[in-house]
Amino acid sequence: MRQLTVTAAACLLLLTGSNAQTVKPAASNYDLVALRVEFAPDTSSFTTGDGTFSGLSLPIEPKVDPLPHDAAYFEAHLAFLEHYILTASAGRTRIVTHLIPEVVRLDSSMATYSPVGLDSDSRLERSKLANLIRDAWTKADVESTFDPMRLLHKGNIAFILFHAGVGRDIELVGTTLDKTPQDLPSLFMGTKTLTDLGVSGLEFKGLPVDHSLIIPRTESRPGVNPFTDEPYLLELSINGLLAASFISYLGVPDLFNTDTGESVIGPFGVMDPLGIFAYRGLFPPLPSAWTRTALGWAIPKDIHDPGVYDLAAGEIARIEISEAEYFLLENRVRTPDDTGLTLHIFNKGTISVQRFTAASDDFDRFNVEAFQGGVVTRASSYDFALPGRDADNQQYNGGILIWHIDERQFSRAVNNDPDALAVDIEEADGAQDIGFDGNVGSPFDFYFSDNPSSVALPSGLTISLYENRFGPDTTPDSRTNEGGNSFLTFENFSASGPTISFSFQKETGEHVADAGKVALGAEITQEGSVGIAAGQRAVFTGTEVIVPGVGRVNALARPAYSAQGMAVVDDQDGSIAFREYEIIGDQLIATRSVTLPAELPIGRPVVYHDNAHYAHFTGPDRSRVFRIASGVDRYDIDDGGLGLIATDEGVYFVGQSQAGPLGEASTWTYTLDNDAGYPVMGRDRTGLWGAVPLPTALVVLEPDGETRRIAASVYLRDAVFSSFLAIADLDHNGVLDLITTAGNQVVAFSQGGALLPPFPIEIGAPATSAPLIYQSDDAIIIVISAADGGIYALDLDQKGRVIPGFPLSAGRSIKATSLILSDTLSVATESGILRNYKLNNIDHVLWAQQHSTGQNASFVALVTKNTETEPLLHVAETYNWPNPIRNGHTFFRCLTSESSQISVTVVDAAGSLVGSLDFATSAGVPHEVSWNTTAASGIYFARVEATSVSGRTDSHLIKLAIIR
Repeated sequence: MRQLTVTAAACLLLLTGSNAQTVKPAASNYDLVALRVEFAPDTSSFTTGDGTFSGLSLPIEPKVDPLPHDAAYFEAHLAFLEHYILTASAGRTRIVTHLIPEVVRLDSSMATYSPVGLDSDSRLERSKLANLIRDAWTKADVESTFDPMRLLHKGNIAFILFHAGVGRDIELVGTTLDKTPQDLPSLFMGTKTLTDLGVSGLEFKGLPVDHSLIIPRTESRPGVNPFTDEPYLLELSINGLLAASFISYLGVPDLFNTDTGESVIGPFGVMDPLGIFAYRGLFPPLPSAWTRTALGWAIPKDIHDPGVYDLAAGEIARIEISEAEYFLLENRVRTPDDTGLTLHIFNKGTISVQRFTAASDDFDRFNVEAFQGGVVTRASSYDFALPGRDADNQQYNGGILIWHIDERQFSRAVNNDPDALAVDIEEADGAQDIGFDGNVGSPFDFYFSDNPSSVALPSGLTISLYENRFGPDTTPDSRTNEGGNSFLTFENFSASGPTISFSFQKETGEHVADAGKVALGAEITQEGSVGIAAGQRAVFTGTEVIVPGVGRVNALARPAYSAQGMAVVDDQDGSIAFREYEIIGDQLIATRSVTLPAELPIGRPVVYHDNAHYAHFTGPDRSRVFRIASGVDRYDIDDGGLGLIATDEGVYFVGQSQAGPLGEASTWTYTLDNDAGYPVMGRDRTGLWGAVPLPTALVVLEPDGETRRIAASVYLRDAVFSSFLAIADLDHNGVLDLITTAGNQVVAFSQGGALLPPFPIEIGAPATSAPLIYQSDDAIIIVISAADGGIYALDLDQKGRVIPGFPLSAGRSIKATSLILSDTLSVATESGILRNYKLNNIDHVLWAQQHSTGQNASFVALVTKNTETEPLLHVAETYNWPNPIRNGHTFFRCLTSESSQISVTVVDAAGSLVGSLDFATSAGVPHEVSWNTTAASGIYFARVEATSVSGRTDSHLIKLAIIR
């Protein structure tokens, strides 16, 4: 039974919707109003006691939180809370507690308020606890003589219910403790939770009661010793629970796995069962570095530059991976100057002192037999509760704890996903096993010189993983939650003590390295992008352009960048104007301004082509384009505009129903959805062609003036295509391919609509911007930014594998399209941080930024290849899939070297016709056509015949199987 409290503890503090973005620094002062509540007496065997404060009979007289549980007993616990919070906050937060003199007895039994059964977490069951809060404070409002005028801080009042039951807060299944499933769980119910459960407008003596902590009289539980069959009492104090509950009231989420009750941060913080019930709950350790930082109880040192740093006891250092992901290093000392522990203890109306020089067999985290008995009201060092003794009774005094913080997870599962923790303790012993197999943390989870930790392997071999170093290649490692390189290493930790030193350095990865960051001072929207103006990074935020260190200007759309500066369209003077800016020294100088009679909104980038700028204004059914050179020309078009493309033949207009050279007859006509994205065009050996993204399809504008739709549902089910495309020759066949994203999938298609291998490629979060593409040695790499702030680099030669060092963690979220210039990737996060990364082994860039170029051409031209000697049908690209056919549906795929007509004839083994289909192909482009059949199971043959526009013919035979 010795380890029960730490291996099976499942504290049930309810989450209140707080996360890293909403946890506010704690106030300086709080009043805490505590009410004792008991229930109608009962004789039920499903609850501990009879529901009254006088009706708890225990088989053994407890030393921990002993009877009687009267007013003085609860005041002692409140005194502990006052001292603990004052100490944990380093004097920054002070509580004044007030125990209401009356005990309120409710008309219903305890079972009435207990959530039970498999649906105990349902709204119906949880509402029982909300009803307890309602009934208790409503009755107290009538019966109590409490004077609210004694409260000093009426804007910051915490309300707590001490009830007459025992907490249902540890797992009873598999133990020999009494099974009392109708005891009440301990929790904090915040405003939102109570409102959702139907309790609002509650008052006590004119004070609004919009929350409550629910705390039991004790956590001690009777049972039977499994070895002697004698009565047994598992003794647990409510002190740790009380401290954690109040910190929950302050907005801090639980840091254990609330789905399973398993420990995550172990005994290294109070918001975990191993901390709550350390030393049988008598006194918990101090909150974790993250908790103290989030509440404003500690101000971390921000470390940016490599060097050697010192941390005094209790000090915290913050080293950033990104704005959302970082490490906190703290120096935790169990006992200052190795003075041991002094406890102040209330018992039978008096306060006494008990001292311990060190942890021992009869006084450690799991056994408090040497405790003299009573209620602990204060401890000289709460961090004495940290692990400090090994199996050989060797004493340790702490060291550096390294915390991996990922603030993105606070709005998700907090610490419920083992692969993506919001607050993770990096266990120095290398095992990372807290919460698994009963592991409860050890003195070797601290970083300090001469840490003697070792790990037992399944083979029985014992090895040491500790290197006095923490970096990308250690165990544990400093990689991001997604597995990317953080570029951070901490090493050369000194001996544990009041001051401990360590060195910090930045690493360079094999494929990518951190190249610094700049704060932009503005949020970046989905329309944002990174560009290059006069050799300097420039960021379009969606409403302005920022050139760090130079200046910022208003802009209604992405500008056209140049070697001198940029051209924008703005409305800063109350009218629409085209302006050119040059960067001269560290200033943005306006060199030209032209007022434009636009009349329509602008939503498209400024395009530069052949010594002229183009500004595109559009409405639902008409567009106006201005060509701005030495003078201004105007084009009015009876079509809603999607974009302008700067091709090698001139500027093309692409609209909702037509596309072609600006000011000339249309080359393509079609019908599109209203939510079409931005078009692209390219030239390759098939001719001049283009594409328009729709949510459910890609519309291909073929060289012969026809159009083709590539439906998302065929390959991606319900996924929706991005509004941005990129084009590049991914398979080196001299023909451009289409690259885009759909949710968390990256996809690429040939012009003919065939999905290219190895697509689709899945990434860890939904993509949020246009793909960037570059070539490294012989490999093509696609760079994708994601909603979770991750940057993925996918190696197509390795079947889309994420290249080593990626995904990078850039921030909480990325919405803007990034930039690749030379060997540097520049990324702007949603919150306005411009991060740069050096890419190694980069040969040339195929799609560098939003709209491909700084002039927003949205166009790529390939050098055409001679195809005269190529076979008409490429055998390797002429097949059906899937094969065998199991559901009566398959795709026929083929690639021809010239534009051709294809005829597919399917026969059975006897030569009888089963089906046929005909379609056209474009030169050098894989095409796929679906075929449905009701034919029975068996072997069939498909003859594929191609006839080119030049009269060449070719054929290929496919053997296929149908399985029903």
